[in-house]
Amino acid sequence: MVEIRKLKDEDKPQVRTLELFCVREYLEGSLRKNWDDLPAELVEQLGASAKDSFEFYRDGGMSYVAVEQGQVIGFLFAQIIRYVNNIEKVLWIENIGVHPEHRRKGVGLKLLRRAALDAKKKGAKAVQSVIMPDSKEAVMLHKKVGFFMDGRKFAFLDLENFQ
Repeated sequence: MVEIRKLKDEDKPQVRTLELFCVREYLEGSLRKNWDDLPAELVEQLGASAKDSFEFYRDGGMSYVAVEQGQVIGFLFAQIIRYVNNIEKVLWIENIGVHPEHRRKGVGLKLLRRAALDAKKKGAKAVQSVIMPDSKEAVMLHKKVGFFMDGRKFAFLDLENFQ
């Protein structure tokens, strides 16, 4: 049984490992970059789980993990931003990732839905998410939740009628 819960301090090591795996997968697969060629200082700064970023997202209360049998199998880093594109209170999703063995099983869907519903309860009017248009899986996941895609790298979800 997968549990979706807010990000905690003790999640940091597992989340960091999973996020870096997902970033590496994207860099090598989509961007054709060699991970081993990246400077160590750059790798330390990558992702929302890097040093000070982790605490920022944890303290913001809008970041989540998917946990199964004590293991973090997915994560979502997000924050509520006061204004984006003239919309007041928008949940900005910085990064979402799911362990490869748990993909296509609804984990990402549960993470996105939980974040959107919690944001709506906090008065957010919309959700924006960074999406790489070449990632069919990411595009399909966001469309399944109800996001609007306009060909750019952002997906948009109006929360007015979201349930």
